[in-house]
Amino acid sequence: MDETARAHRLSEAAHFAWKAGNPARARRLLDVMTATVPEPVARPLAGRLRGLIELYSGNLAAAQDHLTRLAGRVDPGHAARVLFLAIDAAHHRDRWDDVLALARRITALPCEPGFHVLAELLAGERETPDPWQILDAVPDTLTERHAHRWLVTMAISRRGPHRQATREFGLVAAERLRANGISALYAVLLPWLAELELDLGRWDDARAHAKEALRAAAEQRVTAVDAHAVLARLAALRGDTEACREHAGLVLREAPAQDNALAAAQARWALGALHLSRGEYDAAVERLSSLGHRDVAAAAAVDRAEALSGGLTRCPAPDTPFERARGRLRDGQRLRRERRLTAAKVELRAALETFESLGAAEWAATAGRELRAAGSPASATGRLTAQERQVAELAAAGLSNREIGARLFLSPRTVGYHLYKVFPKLGIASRAQLRDVALPG
Repeated sequence: MDETARAHRLSEAAHFAWKAGNPARARRLLDVMTATVPEPVARPLAGRLRGLIELYSGNLAAAQDHLTRLAGRVDPGHAARVLFLAIDAAHHRDRWDDVLALARRITALPCEPGFHVLAELLAGERETPDPWQILDAVPDTLTERHAHRWLVTMAISRRGPHRQATREFGLVAAERLRANGISALYAVLLPWLAELELDLGRWDDARAHAKEALRAAAEQRVTAVDAHAVLARLAALRGDTEACREHAGLVLREAPAQDNALAAAQARWALGALHLSRGEYDAAVERLSSLGHRDVAAAAAVDRAEALSGGLTRCPAPDTPFERARGRLRDGQRLRRERRLTAAKVELRAALETFESLGAAEWAATAGRELRAAGSPASATGRLTAQERQVAELAAAGLSNREIGARLFLSPRTVGYHLYKVFPKLGIASRAQLRDVALPG
């Protein structure tokens, strides 16, 4: 076998291993190729894959540097694809100037016009349309089996205004990547999808997709850290202190070595949001004032403003189920302070019902306390169900969710769901407080 044929065989094997989610094996095969095949033959075949491995499994600064230099050594069409990957690395690192410079470099390439449109959208130089319209702009050379077709469209749309349409697109894109055996990039897309689902109030779906990302990205530590950051935010919203600190702690330990400013900022936001939900405003301000990423700071601005005011004022917030409920909670608190109790109860009851449906335990407990202070029962549904009472009694006795589930023939997740329903009914926010309340029938 001649050197060129050997290089192509090793390159194809390495690329297949990487697509299947085994970057360590892919790296070993590339090392064999570069050690046994002359450099001029090996370099063009190994360059892009080494960049991908570094981008999702190694150090983002190294990935950006490698991909940026590689773009100068390949044809314009391939250079555009490589530079889109470099933009992802720059965005993770909070290097917005680099994002703009790389996007402009793409628009200067003599390549298909569709690449220019995508670059301008990523740089914010065009208004972001519906994701399906963005897909129409993708160059024909990127067929349905090309991961770039789906990933670049999703990367643009996830920061745009069409949240529901982007989620629907993301579900299709994830299925296409999975069906085509591109497990590595299937895993990359899932945390993006989970973030959208957090905003849309589909928290169970967000958790499922973030967990699936961890499974699919077993050896892709950058992708795994991104997924843990989403899970930290979800745990904060649901008032799960232990899970929030566990996920955020892992992110803050691993992200610096990756130069992953995006995930680190999301972890800090999660910890700040957890403090905010518990009324710990000074601690929330401290966390939310130094997030370390431009996009995350913008998204967390509402939380920071609320923390700075001690929970007394609200800035205009995104139109999501959780934020609408938070707005109604603050309106209800204001109305109660003004002694407009009937109007306050309407707002507080609506907030409580949404928090309960989402499983936002700390926020539901706050709404419940405010309702009682306004002279109304906190529970929107009255007494505990028989199963809720059983779960609450066992939790009060100190049993874990897994132990409760074994006794009642329930999954630990179902036990957790029952507790999320119980806490606001009792006006509490944690299982430790169960020991101090009398359980109603």
